[in-house]
Amino acid sequence: MAQISIVRKSQLEGAMRLDAEYYQPKYLRIMEALQALGAVPLSDVAKPMKRKFKPNENPFNYIEIAEVDIGTGATNATEIDGMEAPSRAQWIVREGDVIISTVRPARNAVALIGNGEDGFVCSSGFAVLRSDKTSSEFLFAYLKTGIVASLLDRKTTATMYPAVSWDDVLSLPVVLPDPDTERFISNKVKESRQRLKDSESLYLQAEQRLLDELGFKELDLSHQLHYTVPFQKTREANRLDAEHFQPRCERLLQHLVSTGKSDLLGNLVAQPIKRGLQPTYVEGGEIIVVNSKYVGKQFVNIEQAERTDLEFWQVSRRAQAKKYDVIMNSTGWGTIGRANCILHEQKTVVDNHVTIIRCDEGRCNPVYLAVFLNSKLGQIQTEKWLSGSSGQIEIYPADIARYVVYLPPTKFQHRIADLVTQSWEACQKARQLLEEAKHKVEAIIEGKAS
Repeated sequence: MAQISIVRKSQLEGAMRLDAEYYQPKYLRIMEALQALGAVPLSDVAKPMKRKFKPNENPFNYIEIAEVDIGTGATNATEIDGMEAPSRAQWIVREGDVIISTVRPARNAVALIGNGEDGFVCSSGFAVLRSDKTSSEFLFAYLKTGIVASLLDRKTTATMYPAVSWDDVLSLPVVLPDPDTERFISNKVKESRQRLKDSESLYLQAEQRLLDELGFKELDLSHQLHYTVPFQKTREANRLDAEHFQPRCERLLQHLVSTGKSDLLGNLVAQPIKRGLQPTYVEGGEIIVVNSKYVGKQFVNIEQAERTDLEFWQVSRRAQAKKYDVIMNSTGWGTIGRANCILHEQKTVVDNHVTIIRCDEGRCNPVYLAVFLNSKLGQIQTEKWLSGSSGQIEIYPADIARYVVYLPPTKFQHRIADLVTQSWEACQKARQLLEEAKHKVEAIIEGKAS
């Protein structure tokens, strides 16, 4: 049903915005509530930090942050070499900074750079802020609220690639809390970040135990620049690319087979390995869509993942991924071969660049398998089997089935899986603590902006 809303001329924000959507009653109610509470512009609370990243002047390693790397306010970013940094790496980010995505702001990608986390860069798609009137933790929690996401979404003009400017971010109204409330929120955020560190530590322990079990440090897996391969081998593989025959992978495979406890991945599945389907994206849909960007370093980034609706879910059985499926990113430089075991309960589909591996759990623990594939043991095999050009690389289900997987005793697999499960639980606790901080922020205007 159509709705009519009348806005006074005095409420218009100049001739730049005369569209009806901008003046929807829900936005006006939020703004009135914030003004009644003495809100000030964000520019009075924090300053923009435009530290230009110049690769030629910073010839050392940096860690690049992309929107897809931001989960519960932290990052899963990838190290890059300063001399070879992509052009999108524009701003230097330092400890204590809060960054917020200016692209698709309704998705609420906000991160806080914590203790000892210097050396980050981010693209021009982020605004970098430093608070001088309140704690970084409070500013981070405030910007993570749904109210801020709603107000920034209001500022966007494009529909396909909605974005806002730095000025739009700096004009956001901010309500400063009393000292006790600020302390409560800051402490919740700090505790949340500690749980995230615990989560990462537990996952790394799981991976290290697996590598130690196989004597990984003792293996010679150095990259050889020169080597020869018999022509017969190239015929059998139907490949001529040198990378496929890199000796370090051959040495790894020989070691795995020599344990007497290995098998091909294709023999460990309950159904054929397959890719998903290209979904119909639905903003705010109830079904999680995982594409290659949201297969994380440890777990699926469900916070930033796309969404679709129940209709697509029902007609796309091939794309459905269930709990304890292992999903692998199967395209794209830098993250190809990343694998996560799905541990969340929500209905999920994957797109046609993500592969679903459904284990025969009697032979291989799926959580263990995800750790194996994510570790160097899997990544080196990914280097062997990937195909394509410099523009687009792929790894196909038939080749994933050829991975050699080490199969230790079930008890050891369970120990690895238990560590990862603890890591997941710590990550979930971090999300819960952050939600408590956000709810406290929203309580400041509770009943006034609803």
